[in-house]
Amino acid sequence: MSRKSLPWFETLTDSVFALGAAARETRTAHQAAQAASAQYDLTRLRLLDGEVTVTGRFAASRPHDKAVVRIVDALSNCEERMAALYNQAALSYAYSTAWAILRVLGGQEPPRAEVSWAEDGSLNIPTELAPIPASVAGLERWSNNAKFERARKRWEACEYAAEYAAALTDEEYLSDHGASEMHKAYGEARGITDAAYAYGVLAEPALRYALLGVRARHANQ
Repeated sequence: MSRKSLPWFETLTDSVFALGAAARETRTAHQAAQAASAQYDLTRLRLLDGEVTVTGRFAASRPHDKAVVRIVDALSNCEERMAALYNQAALSYAYSTAWAILRVLGGQEPPRAEVSWAEDGSLNIPTELAPIPASVAGLERWSNNAKFERARKRWEACEYAAEYAAALTDEEYLSDHGASEMHKAYGEARGITDAAYAYGVLAEPALRYALLGVRARHANQ
């Protein structure tokens, strides 16, 4: 059977699986970049004192220092880039799978998951796609309902922390307590990408559960 002849729920499932694969690949790449950066912690490296004369320059150069600094800069840039790619893929995975679940439970037949990105690279998130609760009609009997709900709450907590930290940052004056709260909120908000990914990992089987009735009806036709 060609892809064009596959029923809509099969192509939808494939679409969500591809989003998950993208999130997993970027997550692995980000972890690899973090591990590489950790190997070049300047507080742990012993830089050698040897110097060389550089033709046309008055000051001598320390080649080991220069090489390590360049490596650190390159790895730092790589880590930031991988973090951005992972964040984009994880959010796409989570929100698009939630979008698919809501459409299926609403009786619609989308052939693919839908992703909407703005020109600046940010994800367009319709208000209806706040992390959907596991108690939504149609999922209440799913065996992983409780895990899905915990993943939703964790993601929402990170989202709230990010918004709270941003609001504190905009304040003209922050007390010591306010500054402490801001740093605490930013610390919690840093987990938002992993939280979105974890939600997506559970949303994917939630979608398959939501499609059980559809598959059964199709098999009986």
